[in-house]
This record gives sequence, C-alpha cells and structure tokens, in this order.
Amino acid sequence: MRVTIARLRLGIILLACLLLAALAGFFVYARYRIHRLAKDLPARLGIDIQQTASGFTYSQSSKGHTYFTIHASKLIQYKTGGHATLHDVHIILYGPEGSNRTDKIYGSDFDYDPQAGIASAKGEVQIDLAGLAANPAAPNPAAKAPAQPANPVSPPAAEAPNTVHVKTSGLVFNTKTGDAVTSEHMEFTTPRASGGSTGASYNSKTGLLVLDHQVEITTTANGNQAVVHAAHAELLRDSRQASLLHPVFDYQSQKSSADQALVYFRKDGSVEHIDAQGHIHVTGENDSVLTAQTSHVQLDAKSQPLQIDMGGGLNFISKTDNQSMHGNAVEGTLTFGPMSTLRHAQLRNAVSFVDQLLTLPDDPRGTASREVQASKLDIDFAPGADPKKSFAQKALATGNAAVNLHTVSSKGPQQLTNITGDQLLATLVNGKTLKQLDGSGHTKIVDLAADGSTNTSTGDSLQVTFAPQLARKPAAAQTANATANKPAISANPSGSQNIQVETAIQDGNVVLTQTPVKKPGATTNPATVTAWAKHSEYHAATQVLRLTGDPRLNDGQSLQLAATVLDYHRDSGDAFAEGAVKAIYTQPKNQKGTQPAANPGPSLGGDGPVHITADRAQLHHATNISIFYGSPTAPARIWQADSSILAPVLELTRNPQTLRAHGEEGNSAPVVSANLASASGAKHQGGVVRVHSQTLVYSDTERRGDFRGSVTAEDPNGVIHADQAQVYLTPAQKPPAGSASQPAQTQLDRIVATSHVVITQPGRRASGEKLIYTADDGKYILTGAPGNPPRITDQSKGTTTGVTLIFNSQDDSVVVSGGQSSAVTETRAPK
Repeated sequence: MRVTIARLRLGIILLACLLLAALAGFFVYARYRIHRLAKDLPARLGIDIQQTASGFTYSQSSKGHTYFTIHASKLIQYKTGGHATLHDVHIILYGPEGSNRTDKIYGSDFDYDPQAGIASAKGEVQIDLAGLAANPAAPNPAAKAPAQPANPVSPPAAEAPNTVHVKTSGLVFNTKTGDAVTSEHMEFTTPRASGGSTGASYNSKTGLLVLDHQVEITTTANGNQAVVHAAHAELLRDSRQASLLHPVFDYQSQKSSADQALVYFRKDGSVEHIDAQGHIHVTGENDSVLTAQTSHVQLDAKSQPLQIDMGGGLNFISKTDNQSMHGNAVEGTLTFGPMSTLRHAQLRNAVSFVDQLLTLPDDPRGTASREVQASKLDIDFAPGADPKKSFAQKALATGNAAVNLHTVSSKGPQQLTNITGDQLLATLVNGKTLKQLDGSGHTKIVDLAADGSTNTSTGDSLQVTFAPQLARKPAAAQTANATANKPAISANPSGSQNIQVETAIQDGNVVLTQTPVKKPGATTNPATVTAWAKHSEYHAATQVLRLTGDPRLNDGQSLQLAATVLDYHRDSGDAFAEGAVKAIYTQPKNQKGTQPAANPGPSLGGDGPVHITADRAQLHHATNISIFYGSPTAPARIWQADSSILAPVLELTRNPQTLRAHGEEGNSAPVVSANLASASGAKHQGGVVRVHSQTLVYSDTERRGDFRGSVTAEDPNGVIHADQAQVYLTPAQKPPAGSASQPAQTQLDRIVATSHVVITQPGRRASGEKLIYTADDGKYILTGAPGNPPRITDQSKGTTTGVTLIFNSQDDSVVVSGGQSSAVTETRAPK
C-alpha cells in the first residue's frame, strides 16, 4: 500500500515554516538597524540645520566591531520638522562579533520623521539576508567603511549560496511601537524556494512577524514544483512558533489543506513539530481523499517526519475504474523511517476499511469486496523495489476484529465469508494481496456458500490462507464445490487477480455447524450438522473439513459420531471417521412422541438408541448409507438393548432401514455374529440366540434378517446348522407399567433355516432340509425334501425318520410324524 500524501504535505509545511523563520530574521535586523539609524542620524547631522550632502557614508563601531554601515548617494535634511531623506541607500548590517554574517538593505529613498518616530521607504526595497550558516568570506571592517558600490541599489554579483533575497515597497517602521509594516506586495527568493505575500508586519518588542494575506511559497521536491498557499501567516520569534491560516499545499496531483497549522521550531531553526487542525483535507492519486480534524507531526533534526498523530475522525476514499476503497477511524498514528518512508500505521476506535472490486474477471456485472473492522488496526510497512516507497506487509486488527469477504455475482447466488476474533493478523503480498489471516481469542468463521448453506466454526485460534486465482471457477465447478467458492477479492488495483480461501485451521474448543438452506415448499427447517474438536482443518480444494482431538459430530437428526479423526465433506455432507469410531443413532420423536416417517435412524427392532463401534466408517449423506469397518483384531459391532451384531463390515441404509453385515470381499468364512434376545416357551424364559454366518441382510420394515453361508444358530437348547436362515423378530414390546422410562424391546420370534439343516442337542442329532423354530412355544419343526426325509439319531433310541420331526425344547421331547407306515413315534431324550 503506497502512502505518500502525508509525507509530501509535511515536507511542504516544513519548507513554508523555514521561509517564515527567514523572513522573521529579516524583520528583526531591519527593525534594529533602521531604529539605530533613525535615532542617531538626526543628532549627528544637526536637527536644526538644513543640510545636503553627496556620497554619504556612515558606520557605527564599538570596540573594534562594526554594527552597520550606511551608504547613500545623497542626503537631504530639512529644518522644519527635522525630516531627512536619503537617496540610493545601501545599508550593510553586521551580525554579532565572530559570526562573520552580514545582511544588506537596498532602497532608492528613505524618509524619517523624528517626531513621529517613523521611517518610511519610498519605492522599492531589496534585502539580502544571510542564511543560518556563517559566511567567513564577508568583511567586517572596524574603523574605515568600505568603498561605496558603483550601483548601491543593486546587490553585488558575489553572494553566499544560502542568501535570501527579499523585495518589497512601502516599508514603514515605527520606532515607538517597534512595528515594521508594509501593505504592499512582498517577494522573496532562496536557493530552494520563492514566494510572497500581500502586506507584512513585524513587531520588534513581541517578536511577532505577520504576513497579512495571499501568502504563497514555491519550492521543488524530487524535481517537481510544490506550492504553499495561505490566507494568513504569523511567526513568534521568542517562542519559535509559526502559524498558517487556511494553508493549501499543492504537489503534482496531490493537494492538502487545513483551517490552520502551527509550527514549532528548534533553536537551530529546524522544525520540531507541527500541529494542524480543522477540516484537514488531503487529495492524491486516483482521486483519493483523506480527511481529519487534527494532526500532530513530529520531525527530526533534519525536519523529516518521525510520527504523525491524527484525530477528530479520519475518513479515506479512493477510486479507480475497477476498484473502490474507503475507510474511517476516530484517530490514528503514522510512524516513519529513513527517507521519510512509512513504517507503521495505527488506526484507533471504530476502525473500518472496505476494498471493493467493481467487476469480476469473468463477470463484468459482478462485484467483490473485503472489509476490515476493529477497535484498533496496526499496519506494518516494508520497503518495496523503490526504497522511497513502502507497502503494507502486516495488518493487526484487535478488539472485536472482523474481516468480511463478499462476492455478488450476476451469474449465481451471493457468497459471504465473515471472520472474527479478539485479534486478527493479516499477511499481505506487495501491500495488496491477502495471503494469510491469523486470529486468536474467540475466533469465528461464518461462510454463506453458493448453495445457500451456512457454515460456522468457532475456536480459540485460527489460521486462514488465501490462494490467488486468475478467474473464478466455471459454473459446473461451482456446483460441484459449492461451499468452496469464497468471495473473490482483487489482488491488485487493476483487478486482474482474485483471491479465495485456500485453507482454514482452528484450534482449541472448536465448534462447527452447517445449516442447509430451506428448500422451497418445505414446512420445517433443515437439520443443522454440529461438530466439536480440539483442532480442525478445512481445505477448499477438496471441500474436506478434518477434525482431530476428540472429535464428535451430530447430524441434527439421529446420529452422534466420535472417532480419532473425522473428515466431513462440506459440499456433499459425507463423513469419514478413523480410529476408535463410536456412533449412536437415536430414534427422533415429534411433538406427539411418535417417530417421524422421514429418515429415521437404524434399528434392530427396538426403539432405543443404537450403538456402533468400529475402526473406521464412511457415512454417505446423499444415499443415506453408512458403512462401518472393523479392525483386523476387532470386528465392527452394532447393538440395541440386548440384541447385537458383529462383522468386519456393517452397512446401514436409512431409507429403507436395512443392515448388511459381511466380511471383506473374497472371505468365505463365517464372520457375522448376531446375538438376539429370546424368551422361549410358554413361560417365556429369557435367553440369547447366537447366529453366525458369512453374510446378513436385515430389514427393519419386515423385521427379518437373512443369514447366508454356513449359518449356525445356537441357544441353550441346541445348535442349528444350515446354508441359510431367516430370523424374524417380534414387534417391539412396550415396557411393563412403572418402567415407562425404559425403551420398548424386541425379541426373537422365529427362525426358518433351509438347505442342509442339522440340529444338535445333548444326546441326539437331526438333519433335514427345512427347520422352523418358534420362540413362543420353543418348538423346532424339521422337514426334509422329496426322497430325503428328515432323520434323527438318538443315543438311546437309535435312528428314526419321518415326514416331520418336532422337537419341544420345553420338555426335550421329540415327535416323529409320518413315514412309510404313517406311524407317530415319541421319544424323549434323557436329562
């Protein structure tokens, strides 16, 4: 960021004040010498005697030091009134002994009225004032005056390089009041500046120098002309103060003005500090305007600015064809380094700065802006390629700091990113391109994405990086990565380059939420996804938000998810978890306490929470499919109340509610294990049926589980082996009275096993092709296939076959029905 307006204004004020100091010296010497001349001359010449003389020369000396020498081509003294007239006057005024400094006054005619004590110059007066440095070449005669110059009105050709030339007319000096006054135009020149005013006065008693009006000073800076205008100027010699009324400073395309400026000088004549106040107005390149009410400028011994303090309300405006900037604050401070280059700027109280790109590279009707708000803004500047220019390098915003990135596109919805914190530190490239933003203390990021969803994250600290891009992504890419499209911000005044968020990292008590936009016609608001972690990383390129440090996620409907690492895809809503995965699905209720029909959580037949543990998980939002993977040493596990399922892979689908359990692809071993609550027999004795298989597909709508591949089902009464089995669950039973807080439970209703069925019980073994087990009465009904009837082998009864074999688990009896003789045989196994 180039800052030159303030520095040029200060340099111009400095030159003006130095010239005022030089003019003050002129009036001091002029008053002193004219006063001595007016006092001594009449007495020396004889006031009562009219006299004329030609080639008059007079010097006054004391102790070998000459104070002044007067040359005049002619002197006329009048008896009446004592008036005296000097023609073609050349006065040399010598400085204090040892200074080797001389000042010279030239005039055609001087008139002196001794009664009024007034000396008046008739016509033009020229004055040569020596600079502050000593002039060793100047003579200092003691007793004998130098020869009269050939043309006493014109200054000699040889002069010191720092001489100040003054030209005026109508100069009047009052010896009684000490006032030297002229109402005529006054001009002056120095080796580096020139100027003038209309009317001037100097009071030798108070040391006040006044330039009445139309003050103008012209100088050069870096080879360019600089002009100072003021309505009025005053200089107090004793207090070394100079004031300018309504000063205006012009330098190339830059102009600054104020109601008044007060300049304070050091003893050596250098400017110590400058105070300006009232409607301070600075204009510069690109029609930029800076306004304030007060300004305090501190300068070094070379009158170069060290620090500028501004107050009373600062306002800044700048505009180009494609960029607009404006800012404001109550007060501010600028600090300068070598070569008057800006090193630091601090803006305080209600700070606001807006940088707006009026068109986008691929959207002439679109706009983008970035805004900074804070209680205080500190900006560090670094030298650029040109050592006389500096660029903003770091910007620290503190106190309710906020950065707003906003894009309004004519081709799609607006996008807005708001970043806040107790303090925000921005890193810039070349003073314009935002590269990185670091925040601390109650940090927060709110992002309005292209699809209308709102993403919010809070934490103790944050780090946001920005990537420059030549143009925005095409519409297709915006749709695919909706929330990644951050507002595009101009990286240079021409607007040829944009920036967008690349990464966002937050640490400490991180809380993240995503609220989708409400769809047209929807009667309820969409669910808000919430996540918690100690550390989060967002990458715009992949749209992945990675959470670590005890991360947890709640989908706002029924899922709570925890893991070592959570990856949440903001564009798709998908989530990926790794390490110690824990998921809890609850059954959401509406106001009447019934489950809503839309998108319920998975269930194993009950209505209580469903728990899942795994090594890793994939949750796909669009398809409502969640996949949980176990580790090599521990399978994934899902359970609800007393029912549970273990498998290397668990796949849950919400609509419809189904569960698939299986092993890794290519594994044919039984890997699925299900534990199902059972209350068998007329007495409903509680127990658990354990089912093992290669795969399982469970439908909660049908309340049926299909086990396939080497199925084994076992309970305390025996073990069933089959190629496949269908397990049916009872509807969830309401809890008994007095235990309403307990969720409704489900139990095993029946098992239908088919293909190569084998039943083993203590002391007997039976085989067939189909088995139906009903938990309500505890009976097993085994049948065979045509030509292959069921068969039972008992240790005490031998082998028996029939059309149907019925096992009763309540009394361990077996009924054999049918056969070649259609006989019914009853056997009972010994206990």
